[in-house]
Amino acid sequence: MKEMKEMEEIDDKEFYLYYLNDLSFIPRPSNWIEVIMDKKIFSLFKTTLEYIRFIHVMAGHITLSFLTDFTLPLSQPFNFMFMITSFLIISLLLFPANIIIEICRLFNLFNFEFYDEAKWNRMTARKGLDKIKNIVQRGRKVLSSDFHGSQIFNLDMVETLLILSTIIYDQNVDKMHQVFRNLKIHEGNDFNELIDDCRVAYEDIDKKAKKLKMKFLPLSELGIPDSLFSGMYLSEHNDDLENNFIVVTFKGTSPTNFVEWLTDFLFMRVDASQFLFGEIHKGFYENFFPKTLDKTKESYPAKRMVESICNLAKKMHERNKKKVNVWITGHSLGAALAQVFYARLMKIDPLPDYCVLRDAYVFAGPAVGDKDFASTFNGIFNKNFKENRMLWRIVNTNDIVTKMPPQHLYGMLRRYITKDDILNYYSVGYKIQLFLDNNKPKGVVLRKKNDDEEEKDDNLGSMEDMLSKKLIDDRKDYEDSRFTLNNILNSILGKHNIASYYDYDINHSPNELIMDKIETFIPGIIHNHFPHRYFMAMERLRSNEYELVVGEYKNIIDKLLADAHVVF
Repeated sequence: MKEMKEMEEIDDKEFYLYYLNDLSFIPRPSNWIEVIMDKKIFSLFKTTLEYIRFIHVMAGHITLSFLTDFTLPLSQPFNFMFMITSFLIISLLLFPANIIIEICRLFNLFNFEFYDEAKWNRMTARKGLDKIKNIVQRGRKVLSSDFHGSQIFNLDMVETLLILSTIIYDQNVDKMHQVFRNLKIHEGNDFNELIDDCRVAYEDIDKKAKKLKMKFLPLSELGIPDSLFSGMYLSEHNDDLENNFIVVTFKGTSPTNFVEWLTDFLFMRVDASQFLFGEIHKGFYENFFPKTLDKTKESYPAKRMVESICNLAKKMHERNKKKVNVWITGHSLGAALAQVFYARLMKIDPLPDYCVLRDAYVFAGPAVGDKDFASTFNGIFNKNFKENRMLWRIVNTNDIVTKMPPQHLYGMLRRYITKDDILNYYSVGYKIQLFLDNNKPKGVVLRKKNDDEEEKDDNLGSMEDMLSKKLIDDRKDYEDSRFTLNNILNSILGKHNIASYYDYDINHSPNELIMDKIETFIPGIIHNHFPHRYFMAMERLRSNEYELVVGEYKNIIDKLLADAHVVF
């Protein structure tokens, strides 16, 4: 036992060294910038610098687009106007919003750290930590399974991945910045102090992971030491049969991190054919790959990440002689990064013999690439049916991030959009649509269970019941369409179903209820983007009160989905 513990500590140190090596490739800023960044009062200056850089990149793209094609306003008026309009809106709204956030932070007007911590607290609300542990325990068995011969949407596993995607938000950014600065001035061969500092930067994540009998290791800062990063989870269960999976997880957008928002809004694409396929979102691409072709042979984040993952998998394989499953996940911006990285793994596949690339599950993710990227990516899944890999895009009701870049808003213009248009974005993978706020998809019947009576021949009740329900629904839709203040507010904020929402959060402390009250006024298009809202939607699929009828299926758990819709 002592020998095994010692081996774990050696492994831990080894992979923190891999992480420090990745961190060492990030250029150190000039001395005067470092001095400014160390002072809290100058955080506004940092925001201004990032804003200027963003304006420079966007303005340069628009200018070059016009200079290389003077006819652009006439030949592609919609694309040109959208490019100009989106640039102006983002420029005029994003910077002032962040200035307000920085002022609030400077004068402690709002506890932003509490908000990040609330993601996890709200995830465990009502269920309790013990039940969360039970979900993860069952999820680990699926993650460790040797057999994945059919496309399965297992709720325990998917919720486990969502939980891990939520925990990863708890990085200590200030401590990580300190590690980065100390690394750049470090002398000698002893890195133990830096490794200890790394552990402190990620201790909040690791503590929560240990409660779930998992271990967390940081993987990469993705080229910028400013809270955009990825990590790996692996099982610490005593049963070696469960110690054969790695979950690569990407952190999502923090509401108060200006750099991450700028990454999200860099809509222009770059040629990704050398490392991926087609063209992809510039902001996402540059987190993984060299910005210029003359540096393609050098080490870059995606390459270092694959090396670190394979080295960890090799160590795990040596322990129990089992192949190691590699899963990919992330929420929000993390979902976008997960899609890009999964595409890279698909392109360089096969991984070493001791690694098995499994599925990717991404929550609340935007589109990342153009039509060429999407068609090539989706085509890979059809090359070998025996492998049964899949990227699952899990989407919540009215989540605006999943509709960005705004390719969904202009479906009618698809045939008129050219390869170079800013709207040339397509989603990839298999979409799983969750429904909240009393919404449900057409063609899917949700009914109350009746275990005491035999089912009707048509499984849907009598024609009288169906007609009555249809008329009631029609009247309700008509009432909802009336021009009243209540309906206007519902349209703007979304129907949060407040009664059931508070019932879900009954285990919250009084301080956490402040966030409850705030969230009721957040528009549904933003509110339903939060991780706990995704968790809530999936948890209600377990309800014993309702059953789902989709085609011939009456239960979606552990079934091949006949339809890309999930509803409670």
